[in-house]
Amino acid sequence: MSLYSNICFYGGGAWGQALAMTLASVGYKSTLIVSDKIREIEINNHISKKFPNIQLNPLINASVNNNDIIAHCDLMFVTTESKRVMEVIKKISLCKQEANVVITSKGFASNKGDLFSDIINRQFPSMNISVLTGPTFADEIASNQPAAAIVASENLAHAKSICQLFHHSNLRLYPSNDMKGASVSGAVKNIIAIGAGIIQGLGLGDNAKAALITRGISETSSLIEKLGGDPKTAFGLAGIGDMTLTCSGPHSRNMAYGIQITQDINSNPKNLVEGLNAIEATLKLSEKFNLELPIVSAINKIIKKETNINDTIKQLLSRPIKNEFD
Repeated sequence: MSLYSNICFYGGGAWGQALAMTLASVGYKSTLIVSDKIREIEINNHISKKFPNIQLNPLINASVNNNDIIAHCDLMFVTTESKRVMEVIKKISLCKQEANVVITSKGFASNKGDLFSDIINRQFPSMNISVLTGPTFADEIASNQPAAAIVASENLAHAKSICQLFHHSNLRLYPSNDMKGASVSGAVKNIIAIGAGIIQGLGLGDNAKAALITRGISETSSLIEKLGGDPKTAFGLAGIGDMTLTCSGPHSRNMAYGIQITQDINSNPKNLVEGLNAIEATLKLSEKFNLELPIVSAINKIIKKETNINDTIKQLLSRPIKNEFD
């Protein structure tokens, strides 16, 4: 039997709906907190504009009455874009100081490289925070296709209790106690995916993309270690798993943006590109720890138009020779 009887999702977009549908498939009710009445009515009529070919399970409800829903919720999934997470956390804290909160957004809490878990633990110490992350495209989760991810929490028993909720569903979750590693992996992979899009847009081939992913994981692992996390997390579902998926094709918004750059260097992203939000924070951390992140730095130079794309690639290839794992 679950520890949680009143499950909520703050954010009624594709990811919130997909996770709610997964829980509904194993018998759990949930409420999506949405920002407008139209979406509330659609969802309560089992209609999803995000997944028009799928009828929502009747166990899923929606509400615009944020405060009342939050006050009675015993497990809250935050499924907004990363830049809205702290705003949502503050709203939750005003309604319910002692709350179980699962952050599913992949990014940093500030452009200085603060992690959501660190800020929340400082400002809202009574909240029980965990992070759900891994290689998961929302449309495949909503279509009941198999996937795996992790739930990371300082309290491993808490992480296991959330994993247990999804047991026997299409989403296999593994518990972890490395929130730092999980959070950094989820943020940095979006930057690397922009690089993968640049490689694809330039027609540089699969060899180059494989090298990018591998060295991107190396940089992620080094950054995790500097922040006090477990570098092995970069080589699991949250790291190489998610990075491989996000770099697999233009289904990823970050990779699609990278392709777009090669076609028009002055282009602006049409959709949310989390990698753009993460890149400044990652470089600030590299400066703070005196840590070289050549792949991330090169992608930043291309985005900022500080250098020609071909020149940047030549610079990466002409870096001093050293052992792979140094």
